[in-house]
Amino acid sequence: MPTLYLTGASGGLGRSIRQYYLDRGWNVAGFDLQADDFSHDMYRYIPFDSGNDASVTSAFAEANAAFGAPRALIATIGGIAPWATVDEMSVEDFDFVWRLNVVSSFLSIRHALKLMKPAAVGSIVTIGAETALQPEPRKTAYVAAKAAVIAMTQTVAHETKEYGVNANCIVPTVIHTKANEEWGSPEEIRRWTAPEDIAALCFHLSSDSGAAINGAVIRIPNKL
Repeated sequence: MPTLYLTGASGGLGRSIRQYYLDRGWNVAGFDLQADDFSHDMYRYIPFDSGNDASVTSAFAEANAAFGAPRALIATIGGIAPWATVDEMSVEDFDFVWRLNVVSSFLSIRHALKLMKPAAVGSIVTIGAETALQPEPRKTAYVAAKAAVIAMTQTVAHETKEYGVNANCIVPTVIHTKANEEWGSPEEIRRWTAPEDIAALCFHLSSDSGAAINGAVIRIPNKL
């Protein structure tokens, strides 16, 4: 049976994705800094530091030993630091956001490809953000980081197509998670994208029916 490598598996989006794939008979190797209380016969949680090369190397090696090479990698780890303008933001905050979004995606893609290329099949899905395409003030680091994730994914798509691996980036506006509910109004929340819808899109991209889709930037606007 195919295997999904899922980073950010304990997060709001990650939980929906892992359940979606498990319900369809996939093994899931879930990577995150901390575990939640989830348990399933075909699921294995593997702790890692997404921005540390040695940690990602060790975690992916453990997943490969348990389940074999990934048929799909979905990299969901990301986040935004304190909102600030360029002149207000510290170098430390900028570096934190960059590593959380860009370096984590780079390392996961890098190590997944080492396993996918010999198998000559695979799918990579990253998560961008609408604000990277329509920049907003006081989100300097996040806008720059998510724009880099989008561009990196498109570059990977060019580099891997000859190996039977596709790479695509999903760009939601706001995802309906418990964390986001803390700041959203009822009217805003009603318009947000359900994580299950993103999980279904990921599954299509990583299935045979979506294999021809490569280098796509798939925007998901808020509902009207």
